[in-house]
Order: sequence, then structure tokens, then C-alpha cells
Amino acid sequence: MIINLKSQTDLSGLYIIYEGSTLLEHKGIYGISHALEHLVCKAFDDLNDDFDRDGISWNAYTESNLINFHFTGLEESLLKYRKKIFDRIFKFDVTKEQFEIERNIVLSEYGDYFNDQAYAHHMNLNRKLFNDYDPIGLRKDLENLKFMDCINYFEKQYMNPSKIINVSKKFKLNDIPVDFAKREIVTNIERGNHDVDFELMGEFKDKSSLSMVSNVINEDFAKVNLLNSMISMGLQSPLYQEIREKKGLVYYIHMYQTRHNMQGVNHIATLTSNKNVPGVIDGVTKVLKDKDKFLNKTRLNLVKDYTYNKIKKNEILRYSNVDKYLTPEEFQIESILDTVKLSDLGDIYDKHFNIEDYYISNDKKEFK
Repeated sequence: MIINLKSQTDLSGLYIIYEGSTLLEHKGIYGISHALEHLVCKAFDDLNDDFDRDGISWNAYTESNLINFHFTGLEESLLKYRKKIFDRIFKFDVTKEQFEIERNIVLSEYGDYFNDQAYAHHMNLNRKLFNDYDPIGLRKDLENLKFMDCINYFEKQYMNPSKIINVSKKFKLNDIPVDFAKREIVTNIERGNHDVDFELMGEFKDKSSLSMVSNVINEDFAKVNLLNSMISMGLQSPLYQEIREKKGLVYYIHMYQTRHNMQGVNHIATLTSNKNVPGVIDGVTKVLKDKDKFLNKTRLNLVKDYTYNKIKKNEILRYSNVDKYLTPEEFQIESILDTVKLSDLGDIYDKHFNIEDYYISNDKKEFK
């Protein structure tokens, strides 16, 4: 699928999207999607000076549902490179030596992730609760990864893109030299106590990572995201007011829903000093049990206005804001903005925000 979007400025963007990612992985190759992302980027090594000279910003990332290679810059500059990008990205032109070097780089990145307390806790907990190894994968699988594994996986995941997004004021993309993938991904996760490999965490003596994780969500995704914003968006939100502003227990506290294909999981996560853990849990519990503080027209209208303004800003800077076209409509707050009413949210809240249904994890006790 080719998606052509009109830029309101002379800045343009090109996004090459591969859906599937970790949803296609299995034991023995956890992390291969991310490793291949690194290897595919080798196709542009000889263009890096040209990209810099012409002001082309480019990068790639792997998330649980997709891989995204993105290039942005002035239209007059990006015009020079679209054909070169297409000529290179759909071919696996990597040597075994390059594979060995890049695998070491990925393993170094792996170590960096697990030296971050919050990330390490999140990833170990995802393994335990959902048998999910995240894009970073599993160390022993990466260490044992073979060059031929990558060649075979390239044909499965990277040879045919799912969609290409072209953002330009003048240029319209009509064709590319490959077919698009017609990939139906059927995966389901279940929350449980899975028998998995954990990664050793560093000695974080003075701080605890705290995470509260919902049951698997199979519907109401956009409304869950809307409620998350009503509860936790901004320093004036009920969650920040109770836990940070009144009690000074944390610097930040995140509340967000992750997507696993067409399922969701809600998270509340923060770092705090060891002695503050009980107070944070009590504070979150207090907020979630007093829904009148945020299930009101004032909070709903604030989040609506914020989102309407965000949509307008994204349109102005469309060349670098294409998340709307990467995420299923069922997960997007903007898809319900014009129709959602306060009366719609009470039952959704009762279904997905009962703190007694959340799994509460303290890394100090769970992953010593």
C-alpha cells in the first residue's frame, strides 16, 4: 500500500514500513527483527556523507508490531534519493563479516538496555507475564544467531514492505519496484507466570522500579488511551497531583497502553526510592478508586482540546508525524473524539482500571 500525504511545508518524508516484527519471532531467534533492521541500514553506509550534505535525516526503529525506516528533509533534497533508497532497501546485500560486527553492536545495545533499571524491569516483567521478549530479544538467541538465519528471515520479513508513506507538497509516489506484503498476523498473548529466561539486572541499591500491569485488553483500546490521559496527563492530572505534587514520592509516573497486534496491556510505571514504594502504591490505589476526580467533563474536555490541537500541529508538521498511519484506528483517541461522551467511559473504566486486577511488581523483590 502506498499512502501519499500532502505536506504543508517544503519538508518531505519517506517511511518504509514492515508489519510483523516480533510477532513473527519464536524461541531461537528472539531479537532477529531488530538485528535485521541494523543490517538493512548497511545498504546506506556509502550515502551517509551525501545525506549529511543534503540535510537528510534518516534512521530506523523496531517495535513490537512493526519496523520503520524513515527519511526526512527538504523536498529538493529527498527527490535525489527516493530511487536510490528503493534500489537498496529491498535487497539483502550484507557480508558475513558485516553480520558479525553488527551482531556485536546489537549485543552491546542489549547490555545498555539492561543497565537501565526501568527498562530492565519492564522487559523482564514482559517475559514473565506475557512470554514477550520485546524487540531487543534474548541474549543467547542473539549470540547463537547465524548468518543464514538472517538471510532466511529477510525473505520472510523484509523483502516486501507492508506500506510506504510518502509526504510531500509536490511529489506523488505512484509505484515502487516490489510487491507489498499481504501478511495476516494472528497472535494472542495471555497474562500468566511463564517459564522464561530472565536477564540479570544491575545493582540499583537506592531506587525501586515499580510497575502495575493490567489484564490483557481485547477491546475499547481508544477509550482506554483516553482514560489514561484523563488520569495522568500533565502535572495537574489526578495521578501527578496525588503522588508527585502533594507527596513528592516520584519525579515521573507513566500510564500507557502497549499494543500487541490487536490486543492491549495497560501499564502504570515509575521509579522511586525504596522507602517510598508503599506510598506510591497507596497513592495510585487512592486515585483509581476515586474516579469522580477525573471522570468529569472538565478532564474530558481538556484531553479533547489537547488532542484537537495536537492533530492540527501534526498536520502542519506532517512530514515528521505519521503515527496516525502506523497505528490501527481502534487504538487512536482521535478516532473517537467527535463521538465519545462522558457517559460512555464509566463502564469502560470499571472494566479495565480496577487496581485489584493489576499485577504489581517491584523489581527489588521480583528480579533480584
